[in-house]
This record gives sequence, structure tokens and C-alpha cells, in this order.
Amino acid sequence: MGIEQTDWAREATLVRPARLTLALYQSAPALDASRPWVPDHMLPLYGGEAFASLTASQRLRYNHAYARQLVDEFIWTERVLILAPLKKLCLTRALDPDQSAVLQSFMSDEVHHIESFSHLEDLAVGADQPASKSMFRPPRLLRVLLNLAQRYPTKLTFWAPVIEGFEKHALKIAQEYHRDETADPLFREVFVTHARDEARHCRFDALIANWLQAGSGMVSNAVNRKLLAAFNATYRSVEWGLDGALHDLARSHPEIADKLPQLLAEAKALRRAMPLPV
Repeated sequence: MGIEQTDWAREATLVRPARLTLALYQSAPALDASRPWVPDHMLPLYGGEAFASLTASQRLRYNHAYARQLVDEFIWTERVLILAPLKKLCLTRALDPDQSAVLQSFMSDEVHHIESFSHLEDLAVGADQPASKSMFRPPRLLRVLLNLAQRYPTKLTFWAPVIEGFEKHALKIAQEYHRDETADPLFREVFVTHARDEARHCRFDALIANWLQAGSGMVSNAVNRKLLAAFNATYRSVEWGLDGALHDLARSHPEIADKLPQLLAEAKALRRAMPLPV
């Protein structure tokens, strides 16, 4: 048995049911609309003069809007970036029993995660009554690249290291929640529980990436490295993703609507200087 087969066999013995499922909500605390839903220091505006000038009510509304966007991001990522190419991969590649066990477990976990984050989103929307449900709107380039990866997951393999990076990012987000006891207990529990599954998924990600890259030629791997760099650069760009929560804030607090350009400019400057860990 080769090294790769040994790795798949070992992971197949370590498969476990997802920890983050809808069952969590049966015993979890109710969502508290009076508390922050995401640690304040994760907000794009945090630490700037504009954030300090907001009232307590305005800061809380901005916090809630950004938290809803974060949940939307996790739903989109797990549905479009992870689950969709995995499904296609299982249909287009011959899998041995160990590979099948690992990938089926991975996909089952993602289905549970999407359901769980979607439920949290519904609770947040009900508590906060936003004007628009989703503020996570990825740029066209990301959507095009992922559409291609979903159709050709064994040729366009850049998605595998992308998901590994995202799931490591999810672990860091969970660490921030774990350290911040001011955040709403339900949001904390969902993100921390999610991380317990992601720690296992990071091993799956590396295994999948190595497997796909080993089956590709030098030219194909070089192309995919360029696609990976383009995807990551676009995903991390400050030119998108920072305005949704601010527009939501202005809708609920019209008195600051004329400050939107200033707030957005400061958010971009701060995020360039202190990007979230990835």
C-alpha cells in the first residue's frame, strides 16, 4: 500500500459524525440581540476614529450587520466552494472504499454546517430585521472561477488549497470568538463547535490537494497555481465586502448616511493595515 493510500486509510478510521448540526440549537442559549454577535476587534472599522465616533446603538447595529455577513460568507463558502466541487469529484473519479468514506463524511459534515449556519442566519434576521438578507456578494471573478471548478474539479484543482486556507481561517475566527466572552453565547457556540469539525477537515483538504495535484502534469499544476493566486488576491481585496454592513447601518440610522464615503474609506485603510488572519 502506497503512502497516499495509507493516508486515506488512516483518515477513514478517524471519520466522526459532525459536531455542528441543528441538534446544537436544542440546548444552546437563545440569541441575545443586546450583545455583540462578533468580537468588536474583528470589525473592519474597529480601532479607527469613525468607529469611536459612533453611538453605542450604531456600533451594535454595525456589529450585527457584519456578523450576519460573516454567517452568509460561511454558508456560501461551504455550499459553493467546498460541497459543490466535492460532489462533482465523487461523480467523476473512481474512488476506493477509504476515499469514498472520507469524502462522503466530508460532504455530510458540510450539509450539516450549511443547515446550522442557515438556521443561525434565520435567527439573526428575525432578531435584527435587516432591510436586505444577505450582504455577502462575491466579485464576478470568484463566481466564475468557482463555477469552472465545480464543472472540472479534477482539472482545475486550485479549489483544493483554497478550501484548506478557508478552513484554517475558520479555525482562527473560532479562536477569536473563544477568547471574547462579550460576544453573544449562541454565536460563540456555533463558531467554536464548527471549528471542531474544521480541524479534521484541514487534514482532508491537504489529502485531496495532494491527490489531485499528483494526478496532474507540470503545466496543469502551474496553471492552477496562477488561478489560486488570482482567487486569493481577489478574495482578500478590500475593494469589496466592506460596504454591506455600512449600508445596513445607514438604513437603520439615516443620520449617518452622509458619512458613508468616509466610513468606507477608513474601513479600507484599516483593513489594509490590519487584515484579518488568513
